[in-house]
Amino acid sequence: MNAAPDNDGGTRSWAGARYVALGSSYASAPGLGHPVPGSPPEAGRTDANYAHLLAGALQLSLTDATSSGATTADVMWRSQYGQAPQADALTPDTDLVTVTIGGNDIGYAASMMLAGLSPAAYLRHRPSLELIKALAPAALNRNIAMLPADMASVGQLIRRRSPNAVVLFVEYLTVLPLDPHTRVPGMKPAQAAASRRLAVHLALATEAGANATGCSVLRVAKASADHYAGSDDPWTVGAFLPAEGGPLPFHPNQAGHEAVARMIRDYLGA
Repeated sequence: MNAAPDNDGGTRSWAGARYVALGSSYASAPGLGHPVPGSPPEAGRTDANYAHLLAGALQLSLTDATSSGATTADVMWRSQYGQAPQADALTPDTDLVTVTIGGNDIGYAASMMLAGLSPAAYLRHRPSLELIKALAPAALNRNIAMLPADMASVGQLIRRRSPNAVVLFVEYLTVLPLDPHTRVPGMKPAQAAASRRLAVHLALATEAGANATGCSVLRVAKASADHYAGSDDPWTVGAFLPAEGGPLPFHPNQAGHEAVARMIRDYLGA
């Protein structure tokens, strides 16, 4: 179905629309709600994520393919945790697609988590050799340079699979204070500065990928600038030692997912 204006010409009715949610842990909400039945535990896909909140509010028919640790490759062609590529959830009659992706391509959350771990925690949660190699300067710079094209490829694939859908690239929520003089607990100033630069690269790549494919961008990074981890009204969390199956550090909290769902509703005029 295609959403249409109500009789009064005001808000739009999306009831029954087919909605596909794609993305990484910033979209899947690991540890924040109940696991989605049938999803692998590693995906961290819960019913507290913005996709489920939006679907419940607008009575959408949701297919949630979001998965913790996903990269653009996992959206487009690669199997992750035994799942089909996320884009396989797209169909010609899909009405709405949201995608929050790209952070894991450049180690955005992983670099913050590693920087924020205490020495004892680092020994308990030692990063994989693959992650260490990916965050090495040469590899990281290469991945940053490739990210705009990879994001455009995601947009192109969504457009091919679901040509009539409203497609929203949903940015990553702001985690660190933008003011470089504001202390970030658990991180050295240089580490915080490096994470801020990655956030800028991620936002620019998201914008470039959306613009290249005629998709739209939901600018949640700017909207959440005053809601960073540790602020008076945080939409993300900062450094802590993660527990098995629980929330992840430097990720959106429940308030963050609720805020994103509200912003999507406002964008849709629903």
